[in-house]
Amino acid sequence: MRIAVVGVGLIGALHARIFDANSQCELVAVCDADIARARSIANSLGCRFYVSHSALLESEELDAVSIATPEAARHEPAVAAAMQGLELLLEKPLGRTLAQVDKLIEALKCAKAEPAVNFILHADPRFAQMKQIVSDGQIGRIVTCFARRRGTRLGIEKYAPWTDLLSSTLIHDIEMSLAVNEAPAERAYAEAVVRECAKFGSHDAVVATLRFADGAVAVFETSWVLPANQPEPLDPAFHLVGDSGAVTIEGSSQGISVLGTKGFNKPDMTHWPVDADNQVGGALARSLNAFVDAARKGTPHLVGLAAARRAEAVVAAMKLSIERERPVRLSEL
Repeated sequence: MRIAVVGVGLIGALHARIFDANSQCELVAVCDADIARARSIANSLGCRFYVSHSALLESEELDAVSIATPEAARHEPAVAAAMQGLELLLEKPLGRTLAQVDKLIEALKCAKAEPAVNFILHADPRFAQMKQIVSDGQIGRIVTCFARRRGTRLGIEKYAPWTDLLSSTLIHDIEMSLAVNEAPAERAYAEAVVRECAKFGSHDAVVATLRFADGAVAVFETSWVLPANQPEPLDPAFHLVGDSGAVTIEGSSQGISVLGTKGFNKPDMTHWPVDADNQVGGALARSLNAFVDAARKGTPHLVGLAAARRAEAVVAAMKLSIERERPVRLSEL
């Protein structure tokens, strides 16, 4: 499968490396508005580079495209690739606002595209097993869910200028809470701490609740305020309580800790760890490889547009709740 990556920043560069290492596909080219970055990634992986997605799509014979641009620049390349009938992988979120998300979804439907949306928790074996446990009825009906996703101040430095905490970070746990609850979400209430991110129109930290139609409640906590020397660069958790049992997922280091000349740290072994051979692994690699496999076989993707849109709607409701200082029903959106 001949594939190209559009947008090779922090995450897109990992996309390119993962596809390059996958024997089931050929990384043909990368594309980025920053020509130096595009050239550097292309030279390191032995592929061609472009600074314009239109030039890429006109010049290359492709089977698939991965769109990993910032969400504000996602619509045009995604629709252009869809109009060519290419297989599509879209990084989340799908837009800066729910209106932008819906505009993109409508355009993709008109092009008869059925893209994958990259929610990598579904490719984490711990979450995959949790979903199966819930499906099998082992913990009964879900009563409460608690999700934590605390990042360091690097989030304010690297992400806040172009995205926000709820859309880029907490949306993973929001989408997973929706995936494991059979009942639809009805109402969201959120409070935010706005300090350093005020200049970006965003939030330093958010605590929120989400109520489902069957009475179950989810509680979320997320922030970008931990110091950069935090031993575990990302501090996540997901606790699911049913009326017959519970599932608890903690951390991203998977139990490994290191004490050495560089101090004490707990490396992230879950999301996109890089091994001694400089190969990217973890949930990101499994998610992208699952996309390749599903595209080649014509089978359903881990997460599609409908599931992604449900998560985006909850994000929008939480943002509106912060703005209006009251609970917001999803039906208001």
